[in-house]
Amino acid sequence: MNLSLRTGVRVIAAFTGVWLFGSSSAQTDIPPFGPIFLQEEVATIEITMDPDSAAAMLFGDVDDASTNPFPAVFHYQSTVLDTVIDSLAIRLRGNTSLSAAKKSFKIDMNAVIPGQKIADLEKLNINANQNDPSLLRAGLGWNIIRRMGLAGSRTSHVKLVLNGEYMGAYLNTEHFDEEFVEEYWDKDNGNLYKCLYPATLEYIGSDPDDYKFELFGRRVYELKTNTDEDDYADLAEFIDVLNNTPEADFPCAIEQVFNVADFLKVQAFDVVSGNWDGYAGNKNNFYLYHNPQTDLFEYIPYDLDNTWGIDWVNQDWENRNPYAWSTEYRPLYDRLMAVPEYRQWYTHYLRRMASEWAHPDSVSAYLDPRQALLSPAIAEDAYYPLQFGFSPDDFEASLEEASGGHVEFGILPWLSARLGSLNGQLDADDPVLVVHEVEDNAPVLDSLRIRAIVDGGGDGVEVICWIDAGAGPLPFEMFDDGEHGDRQPDDGTWGVKVPIAYNWTAVDYHVQATSESGLERWVPCDPVTVTVGLSPSNLVVNELMSSNANNVSDEFLEFDDWVELYNDGPDPIELGGKYLSDNLGNPGKFALPEGTIAPGSWAFYWADNDPEQGPYHADFTLSGSGDEIVLSEWDAENEVWLILDYFPFGASPEQDASLGRYPDGEDYWVWFATPTASYTNNYAIILGADELEGPAPRTMGPNPSRDCVRWNGAAASGEVWDTQGRLRLAFDATHQLCRGGWEAGVYLITLDDGTRWRWVLVD
Repeated sequence: MNLSLRTGVRVIAAFTGVWLFGSSSAQTDIPPFGPIFLQEEVATIEITMDPDSAAAMLFGDVDDASTNPFPAVFHYQSTVLDTVIDSLAIRLRGNTSLSAAKKSFKIDMNAVIPGQKIADLEKLNINANQNDPSLLRAGLGWNIIRRMGLAGSRTSHVKLVLNGEYMGAYLNTEHFDEEFVEEYWDKDNGNLYKCLYPATLEYIGSDPDDYKFELFGRRVYELKTNTDEDDYADLAEFIDVLNNTPEADFPCAIEQVFNVADFLKVQAFDVVSGNWDGYAGNKNNFYLYHNPQTDLFEYIPYDLDNTWGIDWVNQDWENRNPYAWSTEYRPLYDRLMAVPEYRQWYTHYLRRMASEWAHPDSVSAYLDPRQALLSPAIAEDAYYPLQFGFSPDDFEASLEEASGGHVEFGILPWLSARLGSLNGQLDADDPVLVVHEVEDNAPVLDSLRIRAIVDGGGDGVEVICWIDAGAGPLPFEMFDDGEHGDRQPDDGTWGVKVPIAYNWTAVDYHVQATSESGLERWVPCDPVTVTVGLSPSNLVVNELMSSNANNVSDEFLEFDDWVELYNDGPDPIELGGKYLSDNLGNPGKFALPEGTIAPGSWAFYWADNDPEQGPYHADFTLSGSGDEIVLSEWDAENEVWLILDYFPFGASPEQDASLGRYPDGEDYWVWFATPTASYTNNYAIILGADELEGPAPRTMGPNPSRDCVRWNGAAASGEVWDTQGRLRLAFDATHQLCRGGWEAGVYLITLDDGTRWRWVLVD
């Protein structure tokens, strides 16, 4: 990586002007607001529950009411959606606000009926935000976060009615959980940590369990997903790298484990919004998500109501130096600020906050219509004045005027003061080139897709991906046009699709970006090694069953899917370190038990998603309507997956039919009327074989091929399918198929006589 910035052409402009740098960019998917988070309407939520339960929740012990949900009926009403959920749960939410006169609530859709949702949401946070006379600060913050291309809660304003009583106006806020992760990232199986005071991210020790310590009856770093595993190894590694990497190695090391650029964006937001209750200010209120797509931790801010001029700690936040935001040591903030290039990125994002994301015009465009929408709901809200004596007049003046006490500014005067002080505090406006979130879709068999986010600070950029399959690096131009594996055109995400040659099994890649200002960046510091193509192996998938009704049962008398492996070589093969999966993108689902398979022998596993039943029960199932099976091995030395065998298959023609190689180990697949679990396929009865003129196997070649493939025997009709399960061709009686305009890749040929082959088409 080139961390030295060469002198380039400076762009001179008035600091307070509106600069346009192009679209925000992120590898996150920013979902639409949907029917639960309406932006032009104040919906109504009616809660009906037992009166005694309501009294206990509102006036009883707050600790009990915040941890023990009460059963309730939920009715959501708007012009877009009108629906009733008869059975869910509600409880109080918050920390210091639990004893406030106007309560906040968490509504749990699936607490009573597992899997129950509303518009793909399991939980809603109905926040009073009684400390904010405008009820607009948190929503404004989340709106800006989303416009920056970052993961952040969707919000909307609602009226809450409990047992017929109007409880007032609230901010409906998206909850951070598995559903949130599914909405915002391509891969949703990573660890999500909720980090609360005093979450400093300082090094404690090498033992992952060291970071499970508690305060106030909860973990400071609380794992919210994958809780059964409760594995903090990834968090411990990140904190170790953050704190213990020598200064000279720090940029390369931290970018291998953390999304630096997006954290600096959030820190720029914190400075402009006056969010002192986050990580750098109060070591509080943030989430960390370990994104499996990039293998980076993502920083997500949380709880944004104490912003835009609200101050409980008597600090001069509007004039605070943005490069010394914290008065105490915070390793994540302080170590990044010590890297000159990161400080320049941060300065760039602060300028974008002032000129674009939090420009006064865009802030007013958010605030004005929502204040008008909320005004009638606030005027009727008897709970609104109870905690701090706010009146409807305070609400109407809240954009421009302070309310005294902890509300030191109206929102717009705060913004003016903060931007005014920044005008004299920021470093020089030097050119920047930000390249981050480099990711790929490996392991793959046909086309390697690589993406990177690139921000040239307004300058034009050229982006090249260098691919080395062992014969030296080759350049592949990357594009931001929506047609090369990137996302939307001109959104800052660049992509390339690289066709996989037949003899490739692993490649190294690097992304090189160059800007018009003369800056150059290579990311990551060391090339990434990824798995592509098939690695030759004598261990193969030999037979499988995806629709087992009465064929063979496990030790629990259950008729489940199964997979059989076969050793087609002359030597024993160790099974430890090898894996089965139903998803090429996640090859390490099921680790095979330790053991050895002798030459000419079989190994058998249940694909029943019941791993608790024993070591031979995989944690996935096979779909009777068609699926894929992957046999892989983890190469610890190179830290890549090796794909030993892969086969996509279609729908089972009938129950209790198995799909297997005929004979054992050969690349000729047929459906068997007599499945042969843990036994040779060589004498199995082929489904429909009595209709054939002799059951002798066909042969097909050449395979792999660049153009045409042919088979022996009688002419046959059939179909060609790709690895995404799409029908690419239906053909009539013929002896061959030719490429036409098809791209390189792996295809499945199925003939009407039951013959099927995996066809590898190469360039």
